[in-house]
Amino acid sequence: MRDNKIYVFLSHSHLDYEKVRVVRNLLEREGFRPLMFFLKCLEKNGYEKLTKKLIKEEIDNRQRFVLCESENANKSDWVKFEVKHIKKTNRPYEVVNLEWPKERIKEAVLKFKIRSTVFLSYSRSQIDLARAVNVKLKMRDFKTFFDMDDIIDGIFEEQIISALRTAAEKGYVLIFLNENFRRESWQYKEIITALDCGCRIIPVVTSPLTDEAMFMFGNFNWIDVRNKSLSEASDHIIDCLLRIDSHYNQ
Repeated sequence: MRDNKIYVFLSHSHLDYEKVRVVRNLLEREGFRPLMFFLKCLEKNGYEKLTKKLIKEEIDNRQRFVLCESENANKSDWVKFEVKHIKKTNRPYEVVNLEWPKERIKEAVLKFKIRSTVFLSYSRSQIDLARAVNVKLKMRDFKTFFDMDDIIDGIFEEQIISALRTAAEKGYVLIFLNENFRRESWQYKEIITALDCGCRIIPVVTSPLTDEAMFMFGNFNWIDVRNKSLSEASDHIIDCLLRIDSHYNQ
């Protein structure tokens, strides 16, 4: 599974610089690219409007957000501004209290990583939609496993199973379903493996389903994209995944 260079915005008070470095270093060890965002121009009069615009742009171009909570942060107008904006965008975020012991902070960082991996299971007839969703997930800074890009030389089946297990531990499996999913022998194997692994499965319904599909996935929350264009369907899937992600992690 390729590194998608997942950038993280760290909202913090500059008075907590040394403590925030601990969070930053832990994130870097887990493969993230955290940003400790502080502008010297904040100290000058007349730059507030420009600074707010820059901060909003930076947050909007990232999918991962960590609030480094502390007494200083609670008093900071800039931290309050950042938190208000990230809540307005309705995206998942993590809170790390800088007074926590390092081990607890580490646990929070590991939990945060759960959000970062998505396995895409699809039939060849659905490849255009799966590819579009894969591109948009990467733009949102998720790690993905899309076999057309991520299978390398070696044993195909072992790589698929390994990627599914990673998704079971750290994220989600998007299963693109149509009425022929049972006939797609390889995708069916992926589905059975995902169910056995206890993955967070999110079925994506692209056409009317069979009774077997209803039986297998009746207890899951579906994303229904029937009668939507390719662009509408991919956008809807991303929006739904973000809401599901927020529900799991807030």
